[in-house]
Amino acid sequence: MKFCLFAGVSLLLCSCAVGSRERPLNTIPEYGHQAKTEAQKIADEEFLREAQKYPDAKDKMAQQGWAFLARNDLANAVRRFNQSWLIDSTYFQPYWGFAAAEGRLGNMESSKHYYEKALELGGDKKEINPEYAIVLRELAKSSKDAVKLQEANDLFESEIKAGNEKAACIYAFQLYRDGKKDEVCRVMESCPTDRDGLKQKAGCN
Repeated sequence: MKFCLFAGVSLLLCSCAVGSRERPLNTIPEYGHQAKTEAQKIADEEFLREAQKYPDAKDKMAQQGWAFLARNDLANAVRRFNQSWLIDSTYFQPYWGFAAAEGRLGNMESSKHYYEKALELGGDKKEINPEYAIVLRELAKSSKDAVKLQEANDLFESEIKAGNEKAACIYAFQLYRDGKKDEVCRVMESCPTDRDGLKQKAGCN
């Protein structure tokens, strides 16, 4: 499901990071680990009491977060992921959501941290690794670190070798951005969809 939400992430990554100081507390992952006012603490307690009535509350909040992310409403997406995290801070979904949102805001180090946290807590590697690899590539390119860039590319290649179609589709787009049309054609053989018309753009046979 998340592939359709993240497929265009390369187009949405900002060139400038957005600092947490510019954002309301509830739009910062994990509320920025900042001290809350008494009113905010009371609101959290009321929310948690209500959430306890619904066994799937953390999932519902995460689903709402992904829905907002699909509309590129990052502030409300993080608000919902924060609520999911508030219910269960050991659940991988809000960390995955934080990672995706932070990536779109251009906060790559933060995004990397949250992808790693989501994986650590049992997130599906097949789904998360292709997105994580995008962030690794962006960080490597910004620091001009050829070794790190190769490591990110190797992660894509290993996922593709394991049959991960999502990885192939995303990696092909990354390669197209880099002007590596021959590589695009090779990787697109493992991508069952061609939403961006990459085969034609890259001149694949």
